[in-house]
Amino acid sequence: MRSALHRALVPLAAGPLAGLAVGLLSAVKAPPGQHLDLGLRLAGLLVIPGLAVGAALVPLALLASPAVLDRLRARVAPRLPIVASLLLLAPVTAVLWMALVSLAGRHFLTAYHHVGLAAFAQSFALLLLTLATLSLLALAARFVAPRVPAQRPLPTVLGASAAAGLALALATAAHGVYWGNPDGTFTRAAFLLSGFGVLKKPELDLTPVLQLGAIGALSLALTLPLRRFALPGFALAVVLGAAALGFDATRFERSPVAVDIDARPTLPRAVLRLLRKRTDADRDGFARRFGGGDCDDRSASINPGATDLPGNRIDEDCSGSDAVAPRPRPRRAEAPPSPSAPALPRIDNLLLVTVDTLRWDLHYAGNPHPISPRLDELAARSVVFDHAYAISSYTGRAIGPLMTGRYPTECPRDAQHFTRYLSGNVFLAERLKQAGFRTAGAASHFYFEPRFGLTQGIDTWDMSAQPSGEQETRSADHRVADRAIALLQEGARAGGRFMLWAHFFDPHKQYVDHPELPLFGRGERAKYFREVMFTDAQVGRLLDALAALPGDVAQHTAVVVTADHGEAFAEHGMSWHGVELWEELVRVPLIVYVPGMAPRRVDVARSQIDLAPTLLGLLGLERPAEGTPDAMSGESLLGDLRGEAAAARPIYLELPEGPYNSLRRGVIEDGWKLLERGVGRFELYHLTEDPGERTNLAATRPADLARMRAVYEGVRGGLHPVAARE
Repeated sequence: MRSALHRALVPLAAGPLAGLAVGLLSAVKAPPGQHLDLGLRLAGLLVIPGLAVGAALVPLALLASPAVLDRLRARVAPRLPIVASLLLLAPVTAVLWMALVSLAGRHFLTAYHHVGLAAFAQSFALLLLTLATLSLLALAARFVAPRVPAQRPLPTVLGASAAAGLALALATAAHGVYWGNPDGTFTRAAFLLSGFGVLKKPELDLTPVLQLGAIGALSLALTLPLRRFALPGFALAVVLGAAALGFDATRFERSPVAVDIDARPTLPRAVLRLLRKRTDADRDGFARRFGGGDCDDRSASINPGATDLPGNRIDEDCSGSDAVAPRPRPRRAEAPPSPSAPALPRIDNLLLVTVDTLRWDLHYAGNPHPISPRLDELAARSVVFDHAYAISSYTGRAIGPLMTGRYPTECPRDAQHFTRYLSGNVFLAERLKQAGFRTAGAASHFYFEPRFGLTQGIDTWDMSAQPSGEQETRSADHRVADRAIALLQEGARAGGRFMLWAHFFDPHKQYVDHPELPLFGRGERAKYFREVMFTDAQVGRLLDALAALPGDVAQHTAVVVTADHGEAFAEHGMSWHGVELWEELVRVPLIVYVPGMAPRRVDVARSQIDLAPTLLGLLGLERPAEGTPDAMSGESLLGDLRGEAAAARPIYLELPEGPYNSLRRGVIEDGWKLLERGVGRFELYHLTEDPGERTNLAATRPADLARMRAVYEGVRGGLHPVAARE
């Protein structure tokens, strides 16, 4: 039994080990995936000859010596139950192995940006899956065989059928996971197994569980008769894997490998963070070793997360040099309007509409599909900011800063995924309420419940549109529109100045089908377009209700439509948000309608950090003075609304570290974008020539990199960060 398993394992494991060796070629310049593809081909080429040679030896041995058959019969007869069990279970186990290898291949081909790491991960997964499935086969056979007398084959068949049924159940569940929708709704490919698709939700990452299972299976395999091969095979896999990483392993904190591991909620990331925490000598949250990036582990004020004070000859943020003093940038809000600029009309009221996960590329912005007819109409009579940026790429780090005019790390908050904003913040609604405005709002997602702090200053907050059960799989924007219309009408009847905020959630995953609407294309993006079109219609209903108010209320009400962040559809190998700062995640619509002002398009980049001070100025209120505790970091956009010459200024992006994301920061200026992805690892993109952010110019444009790093440090040097409350 032991010898037979060894002979079966050797050709199967030779392929994955060869794939690991292929990872050594990662230093060679080649198209992404070429090395991984070569490794998989080698694996297949080695498995097939190994099995063919083994199968050919049997008839050859029988032809060469008939006595071999007698010896084979003599050796098999005492082991007939175990042999029968193996023969019956082997096909099912093989199907399970192929299904798991296929899933692993699809995952690693798209999960990692670094080819060497992808080759290592896929090859190591093949080895683990081979050991795990062979161990499962051996365990199942050992469990069945002792309970089956050799003279009674029926129990053997029944026992093997039970094991086959279990394997089939696992295989069908895997089929349902792969083909089903994440919201659990029916798909033709998955049929009745569609419910298993919920396991694909990014929020329900089972990778650590599967990794622990693989480790457990490997540990179990080491206790079986396979251990003579498994132990050296495992050691060889580790050695070859480490060698495949090559130069990257010696510069872990600055390599793409660190970025890929640190950006994903997997078991390696958890282990990596634990090691960093245990080796953080000065307890500042950054370790010197294990890619922590701390250049001085004796001083808590020096670490990659610190603000580098310019001109003191101390590299506080471990960037490699002291920060350069930023050029002074005057606040445009304090500049008087140009004599030729039109005067701002009298604006008494504000209708603020935020749409969750709404990308910038609506129909008016160039999308060939007419997914936003009502917003297109509004844009045609409004000031449209064609290059508007969210402050972050996740609701919990974007909405609060939008309402306070302060960056995420400047806001008193906790450190949870669903960030709770503390009472030390001063929200836009609070400032308007102090000025005599009636404030109201409506939303449908639990994160907008008052306990999370986003509704500070709102007199009447309506959550009655919130659906029961799984909120992300039920449409609610029509009910949000109903409640917002009712609040709008109540505000108009009450008289006086008012602010109404409506947050529409439906474009967020998971996508609910709207068969009454046109279908533009196929796949997730087509479902997203339908959700956007549905929400667009609900926003249109709200705009119609505003226009229908009695008197001149609508003529003195400004309307602002924007989004908290965008969404990715595999532009950079990911289809979600909240972990990176790519363009598709942070570029958003920004439409400002001011009755009586001429429509125009603003082509320079602007940030949502400027929205709160702009709205205060538009409503005739003063922004807090500089140097006061509740001062704003944004600048007024009133000059843009009046049509004055638009001066460019840096756009700062910030995604603080959270339970499910690593720290990400960036800055945009003059068509260039600098991203800090990983500790001290900077990437540089020229958005004018490369809007898709495909070519990292950090290594080939050192002068531009240095200039953008100076801009980046200058912006960060002007912030007033506060620590998040645990």
